[in-house]
Amino acid sequence: MHALLLEQLLHILSSSGDALPFFSTVIMPSDLERAMETMITVFHRYAGNEGNTSTLSRKELKLLMETELASFMKSQRDPAAVEKIMKDLDGNGDGEVDFEEFVALVVGLSVACEQFYKMHMQKTGGFKKQ
Repeated sequence: MHALLLEQLLHILSSSGDALPFFSTVIMPSDLERAMETMITVFHRYAGNEGNTSTLSRKELKLLMETELASFMKSQRDPAAVEKIMKDLDGNGDGEVDFEEFVALVVGLSVACEQFYKMHMQKTGGFKKQ
């Protein structure tokens, strides 16, 4: 994410009075806000079990993927899939995955799922090809 945009978002969030506005119980969060909250809480549920509380080790990433992405992992035929994913995600080479690197995994999987969804809908006549 661009540094200026991130800085502006952090300013908006910090000036709202809540740590994150969608964690508030006063207003019903939208589906997208709930999805963001879920990504954050799932990441932190696994991060720090072995050390740094703001990153995932290889072991933590593997446990997260086996638990939270069980269907994806079962479909993998490559036993080294987690190692390959870890290598791809670990952009700074520190042997750990921070939240931004984790989000890249979620985004990549979401894009692949959306492409599969579009192909399925086109085959079944769910929507017209654009």
